[in-house]
Amino acid sequence: MRYLLYILLIVLLQSCSDKDSKRPENQLPEQAATNTSTPDTTSLPPQPIVEKATPDSTFLIIPGLRIGQVRLNQTAEQVSNKLGKPDSGDAAMGKALSYWFSKSKRSHVVAVYFSHSYTDGPEDYLLVRQVRVNSPAFRTPENIGAGNNIATIRRHYTIAPIAYYQVGRQRIYIFDDDAKGIAFEMAVPDSSCIAVTVHKAGEDVTNSYLPMHPDMTRL
Repeated sequence: MRYLLYILLIVLLQSCSDKDSKRPENQLPEQAATNTSTPDTTSLPPQPIVEKATPDSTFLIIPGLRIGQVRLNQTAEQVSNKLGKPDSGDAAMGKALSYWFSKSKRSHVVAVYFSHSYTDGPEDYLLVRQVRVNSPAFRTPENIGAGNNIATIRRHYTIAPIAYYQVGRQRIYIFDDDAKGIAFEMAVPDSSCIAVTVHKAGEDVTNSYLPMHPDMTRL
């Protein structure tokens, strides 16, 4: 009897062993398959498109055309209608230089150089020839203006030194892109822009820059 029980036990063990050997090697137990994490294939939301801010036209510098509300070839009367009566200025022999000071910071100035025209309108009209600003609020479409260094300016404009003037012991160099009609005044030694002037494209700005800086030395 005991012998028959031994034989029966051996048969049962052999049967269990055969079932395990028939399971495929890559078949996971049910519990392991349940616990296996599934990669998240949910697509990420589209990234918002960040658009470049449009400069305020009131403070926009357009080379060869205008600074803010003052355009080249406007009459003195048209400029006064925009900016009001000049805070300071000087006029003589068919030319005029007018200044408008910022109400919030008096050191920030809009300077406009006028001269009579004999081809663009009546002889008694004073027309805008140059506009100069030193406030960093005024910027070109490339976001260039007072405060930028010369390396940044050269990424957008082909400038060359054409003259310099003194402010106390400090020398200020004027760099001009005459083809586009814009000049930058650069202070040394840090080569930072302190003012921007717009003039007629293709014209040497030193031809009429003297009224703003009488002591200017051409290079």
